[in-house]
Amino acid sequence: MDIKSIIRKKRLKQELTKEEIRYFVSKLVREEITEAQASAVLSYIYINGLTEDEILYLSVAMAESGDMIDLSDIAENIVDKHATGGIGDKATILLMPILASLDIPVAKVSSRGYGVSGGTIDKLESIPGFQTDLTVDEFKQNLKDVGVCIMNQGLNFAPAEGKIYKLRNEVACENSLPIIAASLMSLKVATGSNKIVFDITCGKGTYIKTHEEAKRLAKLLVRLGKSLGKEVACVITDMNQPVGYSVGHNLEMKETIMALRGIISPDLGDVVEALGSIMIALATDSKDLNANANMIKEVMKTGKAYEKFKEMVQAQGGDVEFVEDPELLDKSKYIMPVLATEAGTVEAIDADMVGSIARYLGAGRMQDSGKINRTAGITINKKIGDNVTVGETLAYIHTDEDSKINGTTQNLKEAFKITNKKLNMKSRVLEIIK
Repeated sequence: MDIKSIIRKKRLKQELTKEEIRYFVSKLVREEITEAQASAVLSYIYINGLTEDEILYLSVAMAESGDMIDLSDIAENIVDKHATGGIGDKATILLMPILASLDIPVAKVSSRGYGVSGGTIDKLESIPGFQTDLTVDEFKQNLKDVGVCIMNQGLNFAPAEGKIYKLRNEVACENSLPIIAASLMSLKVATGSNKIVFDITCGKGTYIKTHEEAKRLAKLLVRLGKSLGKEVACVITDMNQPVGYSVGHNLEMKETIMALRGIISPDLGDVVEALGSIMIALATDSKDLNANANMIKEVMKTGKAYEKFKEMVQAQGGDVEFVEDPELLDKSKYIMPVLATEAGTVEAIDADMVGSIARYLGAGRMQDSGKINRTAGITINKKIGDNVTVGETLAYIHTDEDSKINGTTQNLKEAFKITNKKLNMKSRVLEIIK
């Protein structure tokens, strides 16, 4: 067995054995194959696909490529939520303290972001001192003490998944459903969570462009979950406009804190309630989704979720003063308005364009070694369905570089489509599959 024979088999659309997949993964982790060879395997998977057995083998092999976490001594049910990502997506950070404040343990392992959608780890590290590079023992202790903890995927936790995640973005295979499914499930196998909700985003603001693609991925994840002894539910959500009002690390962190205090955009609130109500249903005997959504609203209204978030931040070394006063978070040197030049109703906001502009301003990284500007980004002032008059502010650009103001201001204005037609507003939550 050698890597070239594996490349040839996938090129010829042949099915790989469990042993061949384990061989590929082990050689990748030990860096005993070249990046070109690993890229070739991923490219032929992208072109020719994988069978469900191959996806299952790849999920387990990636999970077993590093540390595994056993959380059975903490609670009977450990719930996790994972999103396929999108522009301005901050639902995960909100759901962790919300669920924990309802006495549902939430164990989250995440990675830093690549591309235009910042990772959950990056956003939380906007709070000075917040530590995510934890040992497994520290992770488990925080979970016992606080009921919620997040740790960086790091080098020893599903390292094969981390390498494949980076490679698939670098060689434009980021929308390969078999690779996405194996990647997502490998993290859940390694984490030890047994109840999982996936937020499958689709539209211009993410790499899954259509509802049909999202549905195929969701059904595949549910079937993989059953094969692995995990209960999985998927919520398909629309990502054709940014989630909430902000894109960019410090900006999103501030919005998250204000949401936990009860000031939340309706579309973000809808997504959080849909995801959270299913997480509650999976982890407890409370199966009424409407009742569960009301429980979520209550812990946000009373401040219980906000207090749990402060507890989580403090337990992970973060400076709680920045949670109590998010205005302390650093701001960009220039905050410039983008003004409407026509009146009407916002019909569309091109999330892909918004994300690309935010990345250009410094809010995203495209390489492992890339740096991010935590203050850079965009705040949205008008969402789809909002009325606009000439001269009103559509959005604000946040940047430290004055040379980027004029071009990005014009480009961002073009991301907004204004109409005089009456709109039929649709929910961001498109479908639930379990």
